Amino acid sequence: MDAEIIAVTDYALPTADSLDDLYSMATGDWSLAVDGNVVAGKNINDREIRATASTAKMILGLAVMQAKPFDLGSSGETIAITRENYDRYIWYINNGGSNTRVRVGEEISEYDALASVFLASSNNMADTMAVWAFGSLDGYKEYATKMLNEWGITDTTIGVDASGFSESTTSTTEDLAKIGAKVLENPVLAEIVGRAQYEVPVAGVIENTNKLLGQNGVIGVKTGFIGEPSGYCLVSGYRQGEHIITLALLGADTRQSSFNQSKEIITNAQEKLKEKVLIESGQVIGKYESWWDGEVAIRATEKLSELVWNGAETDIKLSMNGGDGILEVNIAEDIHEIPVRADEYRDVPSFWEKFLHLFGWKRENVIVENDFETEEVAEIMEVENELESAEAFSAITNAATNNCTKKYGYLMLINPNFTVDTNFIAERKAELISMSQTYGIPELKASNGDNLMDAEAAMHLNDMVKAYQAEYPGHIMGTRSCFRAVGTKCGRLCAATGTSDHHTGLTCDLIDQAYGSALDTDYYASHPEWQWLKANSYKYGFIDRFPEAWAGGSMSEPLNVDENGTTGLFETWHYRYVGVEAATEIAEGKYNHGEYDSLEHYLKARGLVTNLKNAICK
Repeated sequence: MDAEIIAVTDYALPTADSLDDLYSMATGDWSLAVDGNVVAGKNINDREIRATASTAKMILGLAVMQAKPFDLGSSGETIAITRENYDRYIWYINNGGSNTRVRVGEEISEYDALASVFLASSNNMADTMAVWAFGSLDGYKEYATKMLNEWGITDTTIGVDASGFSESTTSTTEDLAKIGAKVLENPVLAEIVGRAQYEVPVAGVIENTNKLLGQNGVIGVKTGFIGEPSGYCLVSGYRQGEHIITLALLGADTRQSSFNQSKEIITNAQEKLKEKVLIESGQVIGKYESWWDGEVAIRATEKLSELVWNGAETDIKLSMNGGDGILEVNIAEDIHEIPVRADEYRDVPSFWEKFLHLFGWKRENVIVENDFETEEVAEIMEVENELESAEAFSAITNAATNNCTKKYGYLMLINPNFTVDTNFIAERKAELISMSQTYGIPELKASNGDNLMDAEAAMHLNDMVKAYQAEYPGHIMGTRSCFRAVGTKCGRLCAATGTSDHHTGLTCDLIDQAYGSALDTDYYASHPEWQWLKANSYKYGFIDRFPEAWAGGSMSEPLNVDENGTTGLFETWHYRYVGVEAATEIAEGKYNHGEYDSLEHYLKARGLVTNLKNAICK
């Protein structure tokens, strides 16, 4: 798209129902969260910190499943009960703590132990699991604290035990609502907390202490009781469509009142938190503004229904590529891409067309790009006797897609100076394989299509993903966008068709959604996977394609892909395969004084490209 055709949107999300009347429905403090985003609560701004009681066992379960993961349907590893474990059982009996019976020499599966912890609220089994998985209670404290901090849960303190029996484990209702959502996101833990009862070795049949289970759609999570001021505690959750709603309550005066108050809040929240139709198919969501055609309506071609609430952070971006485009609707951390289409679209007029237009000439052909796979090329207009140099004009057009770096294979450049045409893009797509089908690497943004990649690059990406997941057990690295047949036009962070590195089939945007789903450089420090990739990707032939040092200024400034090797972009998630040898030289700065290089500068320093601005190779 050219600056002379401007796509704008005046679309705004519908107003959500107020949750204000929920605030007085409990004597204690509480927080209500949608997918871990707190949307309402009592005293949440004061962040009053209280003892968690047995709700602390949610943290233990998450830490164990991250350190010792196993799949739903299996039982995990085996824990042998020692004399120390038995003595811990006797200690909790003598001190009035909830427990499950154990026997020295008994072997219990990881699944059965977790069931004892969550359903029977077994204090002795919680401490037993912590020592088994982390070597000691201090080891558990260190691991769990780091895990919570990585998730941005920072008002929770792990105490001297894993059970929550001691008042030294403290938190806020806001943190506990987020932790409860994490439990329900884990398939194994979600199945356990959803059981009304379960039979374990030695202890026999155990009952779930959460008596709210099954009421109002509640599917878990954990109860607790301790002395004042925390009193009776309850974290409960339910699903609404694809969303997980969690409620954390601290400070009820009786066990029954914790159930009653939680049920009342959930009942009223379910009346307020409902899916709304945000966009109707055919709805006008924006317009083109052009001196050539005036205003042209842009309409959604699909319907969007979603859960919304007051205070949810929202953002709307419209990206057009010819007559088609995408309306990106962000609600909290959920991203929705709605396809849109202009009622009519005429491509940007050339210099000569503008000149002839002054004398009354009007172009008749209208281009509407219908096919993302094989974009139709506009029929060349003939203006006899009006252009003295039609051949020169054609030569300029063809030169724009004569990319001399294609001969360099994995080192080829595609950027605003080194472009490709739609024939190259279509042929390249046919050569690629699906990483989700071949290696099981998930595509985390399905609207981008399958995560296609060159076979060799995909093999090395799979090795890199496995190495990352081995270092961060329980985490999953997936792709947000790999090969693209069509570019986008949304400012500095987007590339028009023919100029995008994604056309190479060697690139993927990578993310571990445990740290958030937004691709935003502002969150680099809170995303350990991006830092890990920057430090380790070269070992697998991948480079940080757009490092900050080569961005050529802030993203608010005009794009500048210059002769010195500036890339024009800063994207911490964008990784490109170039082969192990080249990736090592780029990461170690062989041609850049020991500093991380850009691919552009690297090719020029090696003499493979002689002019980066005018796209000339040796």
